Amino acid sequence: MKDSIQVTSSTPNEALSPFIESYWMIRNPSDQDEELVTFPDGGIDVYFFSNEEFPLHVSLVGLETQKQQGIMPKQSVLMGVRLNLLAVEYLLKRSVADILNDRISLTPGYADIEQVDLEDFNGFCSKLGRYFTSQLDPKIDSRKRIMSDLIYQTNGTITVNDIAQSANWSSRQINRYFNKWLGLPLKNYCDILRFRHSFDSLKAGELFPDRGFNDQSHYIRFTRKYASLTPKQLAHDKSDRFIQLSS
Repeated sequence: MKDSIQVTSSTPNEALSPFIESYWMIRNPSDQDEELVTFPDGGIDVYFFSNEEFPLHVSLVGLETQKQQGIMPKQSVLMGVRLNLLAVEYLLKRSVADILNDRISLTPGYADIEQVDLEDFNGFCSKLGRYFTSQLDPKIDSRKRIMSDLIYQTNGTITVNDIAQSANWSSRQINRYFNKWLGLPLKNYCDILRFRHSFDSLKAGELFPDRGFNDQSHYIRFTRKYASLTPKQLAHDKSDRFIQLSS
């Protein structure tokens, strides 16, 4: 990672872990803008951005199914929370199907976060954690909890039929749920998780993960689909703009 870009993350408490993957921060304290590239990873994010032009801007980012390129402006900080699939219904309480590969602005004061909170990452995590704890619906559908657990425990390497049988929930109902709340079918979501799980292999310079894909050709098709590059290009490109492979 470039010396000018600082990346930090923190895990949620146990009660929120089924719904929140992590809190995170990206900071660019330098006097130069930096190009960053992200790949689909199965997360839904709430962004809190601040620099001289935008003292505090909050946005909700839906699932991404393709590579995204952007600029991290000079003297700026971006803090956020990466949400798992159940958080859409039980924490956000609104569908993100309408912002697939897109984002919307949220009202100032969301989660009671103020600009001063972006000066203390640990305090930011604690405050956001308290907010989401207050929003959490205690009545979680057991079928959805089983579905979510299986998807993340297997890193997406599970079939819709296997989930349906384990959760006692029909495949049609599961896909209806995913299309309604996230904007894509379950299989597509699992494919993204499988690709995301291969990041560790790519960071190690390995061109084919030891699990999750039938063969190397299968994995090459995945990386071209979600990163617009081959595994070899990703593994050997030392550019720090690939933030998920540099952190």
